[in-house]
Amino acid sequence: MSGPKQRSEYKVESPNQIIRAGADSQTGGSPSSDQPGAGGDSPEASTQANPAGRPRTQMSRTLLGWIIALVGALGLLALLVMLWATGGLRPAPAQEAGGPARGPLLSSDTPAEGSQGVLGGASGFESPPAPAAEIPAVGTSSPSPVVDPGFQGYYDAHGGLRILGRPISGLMTVNGREIQWFERARVERWPEYAGTPYEIQLGRLGTEYTDGRMFASQQFFVSRPDMRFFAETGHALGGAFLSFWSQNGDLDVFGMPISEEFDEVLPDGKTYRVQYFERARMELHPEAAGTPYEVQSGLLGTALYQNERRPDTIQPVPTAVPLP
Repeated sequence: MSGPKQRSEYKVESPNQIIRAGADSQTGGSPSSDQPGAGGDSPEASTQANPAGRPRTQMSRTLLGWIIALVGALGLLALLVMLWATGGLRPAPAQEAGGPARGPLLSSDTPAEGSQGVLGGASGFESPPAPAAEIPAVGTSSPSPVVDPGFQGYYDAHGGLRILGRPISGLMTVNGREIQWFERARVERWPEYAGTPYEIQLGRLGTEYTDGRMFASQQFFVSRPDMRFFAETGHALGGAFLSFWSQNGDLDVFGMPISEEFDEVLPDGKTYRVQYFERARMELHPEAAGTPYEVQSGLLGTALYQNERRPDTIQPVPTAVPLP
């Protein structure tokens, strides 16, 4: 009797070696060393695990960590650049040790010569100018102007305070002439007439003040003691204005009339009987009747010096003076 017939070995190829190996591990079996694919390090095992013949690539954890760190560093650098561009990281100006923070306009320190203040330089703003010297203290006023010594003699001889008013400016030089403004006049020195009675004259304030206005002319008549006709300007002068004109310097102080008498609303809102002359405006003040101030010279010096509003009353047609 023959012994048992030796069974020939055979093996079944599994399409998934990895699954099979996992199954063997679960059942406690171990692959035989003599079976193909049992060794994990053999090329055959790699071929059976990846039929396409491409090795599986795993990303190293260390390399992944470096990539994440590099991305974070780039993001932090971009954030720092944005903060610098917006000024968030620029250093603040140095402050005095132990002192409160002060802005440039509150600082009393004077910058060194050649240095630029916080508001100067590239910012485009100029540093605030230093205060002018000799500014009067709060509560005090600058001294009032006085009559220039060179005009004092003329001022006293031509009516002084009553006719020319108080000085409202110091001595000035305009177009080569020395001048001084008064409330009711402007005194001028004409060097071309030096040594003559016309070296010092009054400015033509009446003409300047009424520049652009038209005044109706008076018809010609023969002058008489109470009414005088000026053919040079075509206007008449009489009554209280003629008396005031004759007693206070006539042509030298007032010049010739350039309008007739008419009622005009002045800047104070009141209506007065007025008449304009080359160098002045005469005003009738009934409230001062019987006093030296019934007729007054208007404040044309102040009005022109301060550029006050000028009245624009239309003069009515003058009444013709009957011939004798």
